[in-house]
Amino acid sequence: MKFDIKNVVKNIANGLFPPRCRGCGAIGEYLCDRCKKYISGNMKTHAITENAKMFDTKYLGYRDEILGEIIEEAKYESVRGLISEIAEIVYNGYFKGMQASDSGKIIIVPMPTNRQHVRERSMDHMDLIAQEIERLSYGKVQKKRLLVRAKDTVQVGAKEAVRRKQAKEAVKLNPRFLDSEGMIVKEWSEKHVVLIDDVWTTGASMLEAGKILKDANVKDLVLLTITKSRARRSPTLRHGEIY
Repeated sequence: MKFDIKNVVKNIANGLFPPRCRGCGAIGEYLCDRCKKYISGNMKTHAITENAKMFDTKYLGYRDEILGEIIEEAKYESVRGLISEIAEIVYNGYFKGMQASDSGKIIIVPMPTNRQHVRERSMDHMDLIAQEIERLSYGKVQKKRLLVRAKDTVQVGAKEAVRRKQAKEAVKLNPRFLDSEGMIVKEWSEKHVVLIDDVWTTGASMLEAGKILKDANVKDLVLLTITKSRARRSPTLRHGEIY
């Protein structure tokens, strides 16, 4: 048996300082089963038309709620123990209910992460989440990196017009999956493709990446973000007051 010092250290740390559920505070898990079940049962869907293309988009929660906090902690503090919890929520919320006959017909495509961020965090959180979803599905869902990073732009704090310009240059098709005409080979383009990212802010990145996939012959595409920023609402008039 191979001795794994990392697991030994992890087990000792968990024994001395057991994790607490980020939802209810229960001791023993990063996220308890009850909280995971509640979050995964709130999948929301909306359709968006962009440049005459219709996109089916889905998300599980808002960025300012517990799920968004978990994403931030996993992403910026490199809490790897949360990766499997997030993946389980997404798997139960979207993939688990698919028919057995769909096995092998579903592809999950992680949105490519800025390469500098991957180096800084020592991990690609979206790739790890997609990989864990593949494992949970027992092969029903296959992770394929149909997209790769083309340019490392930083969108945090940027306005929507800037985000859209950056998004058009950020990702490109992975040459490994293209035919001689530069289209995604039929083996993958004719399957149910799920493009996944952690947060929908303006939607610029996901919509531009979605266009790239659709232009490359992907017919059945879903844009799945784990969280979504709340839309800014215009002032509403009610009982003579604006709020």
